[in-house]
Amino acid sequence: MTMVVADATEANPVPDLFQANLAAFKRWAPNLYGRLAAVTAPNSELTVGPDGRIDMAFRGQGFYDGDALAATSAQLEGYFAKPLRHAINEPEPERLEGACGDFCTAVTDRLAEQAVSYDSANCPPESHVLVVFGIGLGLHVGPLIERTGARVAVLIEPNLEFLYHSLYLTDWHAIYESAAEEGRQVVVIVEQDSSTIASRGRQTLRANNPALLDGIYLYTHYPSAVLEQAKERVQHELFLTLSGLGFFEDELIMTRNAVANLSRGSVEILCDYHRRRDEPLFIVGSGPSVEGDLDFIADHADRAVLISIGSGLRVLLHRGLRPDFHVELENGEGNVEIMAATAKDHDLGGITLLASLTVQPGMVEMFDRAVLFFRERVSSTTLFHSGLEVLQPAGPTVANSALIAGIRLGFRELYLFGLDMGSKVEGRFHAEGSVYGAGLRAEVAKPNRRFAGNFGGEVTGETIFNWSRKVLEGALQAHRGVRAYNCSDGARIAGAVPKVARAVELGAAPLDRTALQAAIAKGLRRYTLDHLRRTWGEQDSRAEAEEVFRSIERILDRAAEESEPGIDWIHEIFEAVRPDNPAKLVVTAYLSGTLSICIGCTNWYDRRIADPGDRQRYRRIAIEEFRVLAGALRDKLLALFDEVDRRLTAA
Repeated sequence: MTMVVADATEANPVPDLFQANLAAFKRWAPNLYGRLAAVTAPNSELTVGPDGRIDMAFRGQGFYDGDALAATSAQLEGYFAKPLRHAINEPEPERLEGACGDFCTAVTDRLAEQAVSYDSANCPPESHVLVVFGIGLGLHVGPLIERTGARVAVLIEPNLEFLYHSLYLTDWHAIYESAAEEGRQVVVIVEQDSSTIASRGRQTLRANNPALLDGIYLYTHYPSAVLEQAKERVQHELFLTLSGLGFFEDELIMTRNAVANLSRGSVEILCDYHRRRDEPLFIVGSGPSVEGDLDFIADHADRAVLISIGSGLRVLLHRGLRPDFHVELENGEGNVEIMAATAKDHDLGGITLLASLTVQPGMVEMFDRAVLFFRERVSSTTLFHSGLEVLQPAGPTVANSALIAGIRLGFRELYLFGLDMGSKVEGRFHAEGSVYGAGLRAEVAKPNRRFAGNFGGEVTGETIFNWSRKVLEGALQAHRGVRAYNCSDGARIAGAVPKVARAVELGAAPLDRTALQAAIAKGLRRYTLDHLRRTWGEQDSRAEAEEVFRSIERILDRAAEESEPGIDWIHEIFEAVRPDNPAKLVVTAYLSGTLSICIGCTNWYDRRIADPGDRQRYRRIAIEEFRVLAGALRDKLLALFDEVDRRLTAA
């Protein structure tokens, strides 16, 4: 006979462990506490057999074949005999930008000088990150955290009832309390959508020293379509956790560009959501498939608003089509050179530039009218947005900027042309007539995966386009009132209905473009030079920077004073510059990306030095070079602040 563990009654009070666990969730995971406390009549049940063996049952079917403890123990042993892990490749100093490359080069040079050897193939058993797909009764959670040494444990469960039943058996209070005492993060995600799970998991990793993914553990507790899809997405998207962290030198450039662009006088800023507009919007990129749609776009250009993105402008102008808006995002001088070449061959008159404030001033100067926006998570936005709404997600590519800008401008009927996000022609990601297809710039995209095609079949994809596509999908999911149609013969974009151009039907009346531009202008904000000076003057960024660098120096001093230095100082430095610290948002916008990458490099070498003596010598090298790195960043950042002072005084 099997006994069912019932809910509390006066005669059968809830066990102490359950109550302690519920209190633990109330303290450390309050959102889940509310959901767990609301469970009153679960469809599944916790059972205890006559021999005391525990299981969980649904409609009489046992989840653990009658013995949860034995099944979990066997599963753990089988897993650790052949664990699913992912190691990070050896850092390549020559491919890292600026200070990151200098730091990594200095460390490796000194390792060579002192004959400190490391084994790049060795990935030790401990790991910073553990991701568990499936909690069930949770009996595996504690042993997994202990055996992996994970400082960040992401625990995923689609079924709230399973987590509820685990409160009777797993000591969640001890897990959470131990994590709090030892500086670990335990994050429980209860969701039923694999995309949401992957997104929340990535956000968790991004917030907790994201460059320490080396040797990540991925553990599956039970078979589930949702969990398998989530695991596949997490594995394929691990690179997104490291993407877009930012580089110090890039942040300096963006600040200089933003100050120059905002110093022009009264600058038009796109920030607010405009009133809904009924006109259809064509967003035109330079994917190869746009070549087949140019005739359709030309035939319907009088009835739709046209936005070109990046090298898509040259494709349209080459066909005699003049977009209403053109979108630019990147801050490099190379983009100005490309636009100058386009302007030499074609007249840019009548086109409104929609661009990030961080683009080169030379880009803005080439257009009669420029509407600028603050992009998310960059230093210049943190410094100068002054409460104005940030355009997000504006990256990683201009396709993302154009989509969100179009939505902000009020357009709700969007058609995507040439946003292929991949290619059906191996190795060719851009159309003829673009800067890539015309030979003005060599193709840089490198195919590395295949994805479902928008109109069937498969397309070749690559890292940045895949990242961009994921962000597009998230933006469309967040804006349910938008009707998006993907007319591109490239990768499928979830949330955008596949539609061949010939099936698109538009109204017969031509647009009044003069009225359109006037209406849009009313919804823009003005950013004046006086406002810029006032915003800059209200912030004491120099004092904030000095405080952060002093904190880093104290951390390194303590580490250097140890007779046998440890490696925990890298976690302390991350905490000192973590990007979500509300008291240090300005300075950490400059520092967090570069220092995170250097932390990741430091950790990678430390984990691959087997000899204890060599490891101690290495750690002293790393501490010394980190001190050099911090000093160089401090000098450059304070010099930038001096430069801004001088520019705004002279303007």
